[in-house]
Amino acid sequence: MDSHRGQWPIAAGLALLMLGELVLMNRPGSSEALVWLLSVPPCIAAVTSFKSRAFTIPVTVASIFVASFVIRLFDVNLPTILSPLTVAETAACLVLTAVIVREEPRRAATWSVGSLMAVSFFAALVRDNWLSSSNYNEMLGSLVLGFGAVGVGLYFRARDTESGRLIAAAVTDAQKEERIALARELHDVVAHHVTGMLVQAQAALEVSDDDPHAAHRLLPGIVRSGTEALGAMRRMVGTLRQGESDDATTDLAADVISAVERTRELGFETRLRIDLPDEVPPELGRSVLRLVQESLTNVHKHAVSPTMIDVEISRTHGGALRVIVADDGRPHELNQGGYGLVGMRERVDLLGGLFSAGPRENGWQVLAELPLKGIK
Repeated sequence: MDSHRGQWPIAAGLALLMLGELVLMNRPGSSEALVWLLSVPPCIAAVTSFKSRAFTIPVTVASIFVASFVIRLFDVNLPTILSPLTVAETAACLVLTAVIVREEPRRAATWSVGSLMAVSFFAALVRDNWLSSSNYNEMLGSLVLGFGAVGVGLYFRARDTESGRLIAAAVTDAQKEERIALARELHDVVAHHVTGMLVQAQAALEVSDDDPHAAHRLLPGIVRSGTEALGAMRRMVGTLRQGESDDATTDLAADVISAVERTRELGFETRLRIDLPDEVPPELGRSVLRLVQESLTNVHKHAVSPTMIDVEISRTHGGALRVIVADDGRPHELNQGGYGLVGMRERVDLLGGLFSAGPRENGWQVLAELPLKGIK
């Protein structure tokens, strides 16, 4: 915790205070030395309170209690500042109060601070006889110091609470982003292959009675789509378990051509025009491929009787990569939308690009422009 960083400076400060008291005593007698030694346990308790507070309060209370009797019995005169306790004892109690208020539950903190106040009041009666001497300056000073220590503890407690809330919010946001990224990959990659399998299986069912050989010819495509879906799932599991990088594509042009060929195998006439720069950043290549795959999947699932699908990837004069996937089919009447368009828009937004999708004069079009500059 951050509070542990202040442990050793405070230990050094308390040690200096005790050394100063020893110097001011100037050849102390046995009673003065005993009182000085009895201030050691509270100082040690104050230092150890940053890590463990199990016995700090009992040790401190017992030491001050015994020291008060020694001072009264042998009439020991030690320097004090705004407190009936010695300077080292006062500093140790203030540190204990601040740490306990900051770290302990409210009930435990109340009892602990109350115990320190009670033993300090006892010391005031036994050592200085405050009730008869009417030493109001020291009374007021003690109250100021005590409330100041409590205030410091409350301030750090509030700061720790706010810091914990911010950390929890950051963790929650990170987990949400991870879930969204995983959902996007599942939808765009696995669903793409599964959709291909489904379309081919449906086609095989329709022609199986009239042309069994045609149905048989569709089986290799179904197997290939299933194998690709399984491979995609394995890559995703590897990324999640081991943190492996998944750039999705090392040859964007070849992967786009492969996606288009699979669409053609499903019976959709598809035109492809592709003009890529010499180097495409991996994250950009991933998003372009996913946009093409998801757009083609949407055509398979939602377009009614498309006769032509156009896929175009080209460079713009503004230094961006434009992706267009358009078809001339009619939108399915039962299509209520899903997560596909949401995922595509999220991908484009993450790269600072522009995205639009919707019906055109004849069919449906997906358009995205992704900046080439500023992406590593």
